[in-house]
Amino acid sequence: MGADNLDLLVFDMDGTLLDSRIDITISVNHVRRIRHGLPPLSEEQVVEYINRKERNLPLLFYGTPMAEEEDRELFRAHYLKQCTQNLRTFPGVPETLRRLQERGIPMAVATNASTLFARRMIEAAGIGEYFFCIAGADTTGRPKPDPSMVHHILRELGKESTDCRGGLVGDSVKDMYAARNAGMEALFAAWGYGKDTEGDRILHSPEELLALIPGEKDPLPSNREEYRCD
Repeated sequence: MGADNLDLLVFDMDGTLLDSRIDITISVNHVRRIRHGLPPLSEEQVVEYINRKERNLPLLFYGTPMAEEEDRELFRAHYLKQCTQNLRTFPGVPETLRRLQERGIPMAVATNASTLFARRMIEAAGIGEYFFCIAGADTTGRPKPDPSMVHHILRELGKESTDCRGGLVGDSVKDMYAARNAGMEALFAAWGYGKDTEGDRILHSPEELLALIPGEKDPLPSNREEYRCD
């Protein structure tokens, strides 16, 4: 598939659109301290754990072999308030999204975070207007690298994978595998958290996406309700 013929872009959120490492680390360390009496992890440790190809996050974060409901609930309650406190977009993201929208390319988000957090964070970052669909792992119950979130997005757009030339932009190996599992171009966001280089293309800045969507196209309707993703 040639990336210069893309007619859909799907973005990962954390580490691709948004730099959320400070708030995630604060909430993880809150659970570590309150529930387990553990010392704090650094931002670098938290990001590295999240982006491992193979991982057991409850063990890495809290020293428990399996996720405990009390840990999940405490993290969720704390992060719901914390997740927008230090949030920022990566340099070049808002302007690139604006210019991509002007070229008429439909854009969506597929994140392994919950849809509740994803919508809250994307709106707080001021970039919600660019996406016709924001899908979290709870949308289908199957996180990336499973392609089900991408298939959901395609259905919202009224397309099938066989008649859509899409690209998935992400910073982890799970994003790259999800792209391929959905029959999409795997576009690795080297500006983000991950160190993977398994993408079909390596992009060093958001602006490089503009070269993959050449020319001006008719803009999308301004009313996002036409493309509402529930």
